[in-house]
Amino acid sequence: MEKIPYPGLMAREEKRLKENIKYIDLVLEVLDARLPLTSRNYRLQKMLGEKKRLIILNKADLAEEDITGHWLEVLAREKWPVLAFNAQKISGLKKLEKLLLLNRPGNLQYRRSLRLMVVGIPNVGKSTIINRLVHKFAVKTGEKAGITRGPQWIRLRVGWEMLDTPGLLSPYIKNNENALALAAIGSLDFKVVDEERTAKWLLEKFLARGKFLSLINYYSLAGDYAGKSAAELLVEIGLSRGCYKKGGGVDKMKAAQLVLRDFRRGVLGRISLEKPGDYEET
Repeated sequence: MEKIPYPGLMAREEKRLKENIKYIDLVLEVLDARLPLTSRNYRLQKMLGEKKRLIILNKADLAEEDITGHWLEVLAREKWPVLAFNAQKISGLKKLEKLLLLNRPGNLQYRRSLRLMVVGIPNVGKSTIINRLVHKFAVKTGEKAGITRGPQWIRLRVGWEMLDTPGLLSPYIKNNENALALAAIGSLDFKVVDEERTAKWLLEKFLARGKFLSLINYYSLAGDYAGKSAAELLVEIGLSRGCYKKGGGVDKMKAAQLVLRDFRRGVLGRISLEKPGDYEET
């Protein structure tokens, strides 16, 4: 199990969430569709307990559609609704709003606004989802009676309000593989795993899944890469993109940063970094 830097701010925000969860009617738990299991913070699961929620597989447009479909089936075994979400499409927003309406507690109609909360680890797209729900009518509503420490609320629409929360990452990562996966999607600081190592891990995923053609096309690479290693592929990408050191030779760190940035931008093609079958034994 890997221990990661866990700043006091994160601990304070975790405490604040515990204090305020009882005032929330419905939680939106956001996961990365490319990494649904690893991008889930199980400390949050314990904190939420039996609180009603929606599970959102965000960035579904960056994951492989068939694998996301399998994840939807797996997560549907839980008692909460689950949605594959693409923030770039208005149809996705409409589906989300419909689910929110369907799961709105019926006893709120004549009492008060529906109180929502978006939770998840860093960089899974919580802010994007909030922005899509908010549209251009967001206003801060300030302190709420009965809620400690005066957290800021966002008014989404008539009768809907949302408590904004920061990304909460567990202070412990299960293993090296999970740490590299979280670093690849931008959820984990590179103080834990370096960029070159993360980029090689990511390229290994592309090679293992037969997705290297998208890399060849995007980086204008020449030759057959079927038998090459991730380290060799990283060097070729560096050569293609002019990532050189001052004294000559490929700057592998610069090439790694380029690969990771392009992956997060979604320009390297759709890929799922884990699938339900990877965990059949557990």
